[in-house]
Amino acid sequence: MLVRTLALAFALGSVGSAAQPPKPGDAKPGAKPDKAEAPTFELRTQDDTVMKVALLDQSLVLNTKYGKLTVPASEVRRIEFGFRFPDGAEEKITKAIADLGAEAFRTREDAEQVLADFGHLALPALRRAGKSDDAEVQRRARSVAKLIEGKLGEGKAEVRDYDVVETTEFTVKGRLDMGVLKLRTKYFGETTVKLTDIRAFRSVGNTSGGDLSLDAAKYAKMNQIVWMETGIEVPEGTQLEITATGRIDQWPQQPGQYMVGPDGQNTGGFPGQPRLGTPGAIMGRIGANGAPFVVGSNYKGKTSESGQLFLRVLPSPWNCDSAGSYKVTVKAGP
Repeated sequence: MLVRTLALAFALGSVGSAAQPPKPGDAKPGAKPDKAEAPTFELRTQDDTVMKVALLDQSLVLNTKYGKLTVPASEVRRIEFGFRFPDGAEEKITKAIADLGAEAFRTREDAEQVLADFGHLALPALRRAGKSDDAEVQRRARSVAKLIEGKLGEGKAEVRDYDVVETTEFTVKGRLDMGVLKLRTKYFGETTVKLTDIRAFRSVGNTSGGDLSLDAAKYAKMNQIVWMETGIEVPEGTQLEITATGRIDQWPQQPGQYMVGPDGQNTGGFPGQPRLGTPGAIMGRIGANGAPFVVGSNYKGKTSESGQLFLRVLPSPWNCDSAGSYKVTVKAGP
């Protein structure tokens, strides 16, 4: 379906190719950015098709718990899309959640079955209902959620109904206020792609370095290794310099009691170069299958392989997730 959509867009684009492009001084509010200004991203679809695209939307509007946030497209480094409901599914799940507290016993039982049949799509709503003030709704929601989670494979229970937008300055959670992205590709011209068709979306415009925020809540999880894709491509033999600052909390249950910096705990007298495996330390690797190396608060060295730079934080030794983030600056090249 996506390939046919792109092919149609290419055909339509060729019809209007003779139109005179606007001059720099003629730009109007809401007009699409010039080709030279459109930021470039790598898009991976749900069927693992990968293509380089230019994002024509000048900004992204994100609905957050604190209100709407407008993010310039040029500042976006990466987008992680939460799931989107198939047509009609959200309404049915919402009704079933409400029916968990219905007066009729049969209605409550049927609602449980409806939610169980929706599987992972119902998890976010069930988890919210699991905190309901209604004891019956809470009990039934938790029971169905536990049933679904037991059937899912590793990692699939982490279903999110929110999007994560990572910028050059911060990472924010919310829900993108759009159903499609406006894109341009080299071979198919201008088109739109549904968010439900996109699996991954990351910037490829920054290959020489930049400032990053490394969120410990995500990249220092217990029993779940998650690497941050920085979007920074590093050729073999490149001089790589990474510095990091900040402190994270490795026991958030007692805030501020067990803080640690990018070098991690117990560095053994080697400032900036903690031992491999030190909790809280920043780790890196080049490429999806590259050998991990210690970054700490200050790393300098030449790369022995080519690929994207990945970063993560070694988890807390106390069997809990960490909180806070490190600010990381990367410089690749002379």
